[in-house]
Amino acid sequence: MSNKFQISNLKSQIALLFIIMLASCTSEAKWTDKDVHITMDVHTVSAGFIDCSFSTDKEAYYLIAIQPADDEFDPMVHQKQFMTLALDSAHAEYINWRHWLLKDGEFNIASFASHVLKYGNTDHFFTNLSPDTEYWVYAFVVNPETMKPVGKLTLQSVATKSESIYDVHFEYRVHGMYDYIYPIDDYGRINNHFPYMAVTRDSLYLRDDINRTPVDFFTDLFLTYAELDLTSLVRYGVNVTKNDGQASDEAFEEGHTYYTAIVSFDGFFGNNVIYKFTWGGDDFEAYFTDEDDLVSHGQDW
Repeated sequence: MSNKFQISNLKSQIALLFIIMLASCTSEAKWTDKDVHITMDVHTVSAGFIDCSFSTDKEAYYLIAIQPADDEFDPMVHQKQFMTLALDSAHAEYINWRHWLLKDGEFNIASFASHVLKYGNTDHFFTNLSPDTEYWVYAFVVNPETMKPVGKLTLQSVATKSESIYDVHFEYRVHGMYDYIYPIDDYGRINNHFPYMAVTRDSLYLRDDINRTPVDFFTDLFLTYAELDLTSLVRYGVNVTKNDGQASDEAFEEGHTYYTAIVSFDGFFGNNVIYKFTWGGDDFEAYFTDEDDLVSHGQDW
């Protein structure tokens, strides 16, 4: 066999391998919208969040959502209308999200199906809910090509609690440029299901408004987050942040004083703490507990 033939054969094999790899990278997930059954399980219900899981018996795309119950409307009687309205609302939010990304110069934007619809097994927290309120948690199959709902509506009525089912406090650690938040329960264990928000700000930023304390500043900020329904800011379990100005809002600077506010987000803002520290560089190490909280101990800022 000549070297020329071997090289030609090798080139053919490489080309075939490239085609196979390209096809595997560009192929979409398999799906069907025929006779798909959705299973929904509600695991945890508190004052401000509902923890659910969803699964399908076939590979399918589906929408999950939540809304306050309406005594004057029966979604199970008017399923098609209800699902169409829900899908239209989700699509309108997606179009708005895509619009701003395009305006910012982004071009590789996820499709509606990959960004909004669920596929396979899904665990989901519905947050920013009102205490002692009845909600409809629901799901239905969507054809990602026709953008239409398919099949039957899966819906469960769930009433939130009047107050949080958890008693959690927050401990805080700064290690170099990293900080760590620990939501701790009564038994000293990490609670991975409790929603909270946290913000770190340079004292120079807060002092721009000399008529307000850090408590006033962070209270207004968290209330604004809640009104805007910024659920992407809600955290669970241990949170680790590198404060370099890229993965975080702040870039720690040596000698600067910082405030970190942490607040529970379970139907109301509670268990709020504010910790204050002056960053001492890459070797800086500090640990804070409730005893260091500015809110409950009225420390000077």
